[in-house]
Amino acid sequence: MASVDKAQEAAAPADYASPGVAACPYDFYDRARVETPAYPVPAMGGFMVTRYDTVCAVAKDTATFSSLRPTMGAGDPEFDAIRANGYPAVAALVTCDPPEHMRYRKLVNKPFTPKSTLAHEHLIRKTVADLIDRFEADGHVEIMSQFALPFPTTIIGAILGVPEDGLQNFGRWADIIAEMASGALPRERGLECARGMVEMQLYFADLIEQRRAEPGDDLLSAMITARADEERPLDLPEILELIRIFVAGGTESTASLLGSAMYLLLTHPEQFEAVLADFSLIPAMLEEVLRLESPVQWNPRMVYTEGAQIGDVPIPANSRVMLGWGAANRDPEIYGPDADRFDIFRKGPSHTAFGHANHMCLGAPLARLEARIACEQLFSRLEDIQLAVAAEDVQFVAHGVVRRVTGLPLTFRPARKD
Repeated sequence: MASVDKAQEAAAPADYASPGVAACPYDFYDRARVETPAYPVPAMGGFMVTRYDTVCAVAKDTATFSSLRPTMGAGDPEFDAIRANGYPAVAALVTCDPPEHMRYRKLVNKPFTPKSTLAHEHLIRKTVADLIDRFEADGHVEIMSQFALPFPTTIIGAILGVPEDGLQNFGRWADIIAEMASGALPRERGLECARGMVEMQLYFADLIEQRRAEPGDDLLSAMITARADEERPLDLPEILELIRIFVAGGTESTASLLGSAMYLLLTHPEQFEAVLADFSLIPAMLEEVLRLESPVQWNPRMVYTEGAQIGDVPIPANSRVMLGWGAANRDPEIYGPDADRFDIFRKGPSHTAFGHANHMCLGAPLARLEARIACEQLFSRLEDIQLAVAAEDVQFVAHGVVRRVTGLPLTFRPARKD
């Protein structure tokens, strides 16, 4: 679906760590899925799991495949010197296993339940309307930078209690977090990312101290005072780790979903026409986008036992296993021979774009609500939406973890106001 055509894909190296494959991984997934239940990716220190049933089985087996991750550059004097300026890394929520995982989930779950998410609907609708107001009269927009990225950033910022002038770095921080998760960064970029994480820690540590002095009606204040089953409160490094997760998840998922939705609809005009004629199709359309272009392509697990086995493949101790959500969601054994086709009327099993088992994404209800409202208002207020560039010129980020268009320029006509 990226600018790499099929001929180029076929010639691409069978190495997921290469930028060309990371930017357009689907041919790699197809080859890996056929060849082995766990495909070796030496440059990333482990194996990629691409079959739907295997991905789900590994996700459930937290005793063998741990979410605890080694810190990038740990033990390296230069990385350690950078991190000494911030706060120690801790495992929390997506980076820990049961039973600790459930403690964190209980402490921060409430703002993200489907019922609580509805309380944000007014904010979501107003934010969408305000952003469209800024470009509606222009007849053109770069939808990622002018809408898809600032929109969820504003929402998660408001939920956390971040002042508007503090949101400017969220997108950059989210990209840094995703790049660090990839585990395949050049050293200089890794050091730059480590500095960025310390910058984020210091910003939020200062904000947390402000909330300790003057609590507000926001998630930062709630985390400071959170208690569950008489357990100890969250300490500062734990809160900072949870914030890191919310910044990344709260911006990337919705932005990626909206960009891919617009791209797929504009390259499948008959299905776009169906959605424009019947907005009740928007939720099903979004689920198909999530399946076909999963915002998070994979998550890492670690094998800390003496070793493990995935099918007939031995997994050595200290190996990383990458759960390929994006690959699983295109498995023809599950979704049929047309698994690579965009079809908003598709029936079948649910996708794994928001994870599986214990680590199902906490923010999935919020992302779905944000994307639905955004599509409803965009399609109501803009007419004759067209790509302003050739479809084959649309580019995708190339670090592998996140699947997101880098830019999507559009033209349109403002809808007539009767």
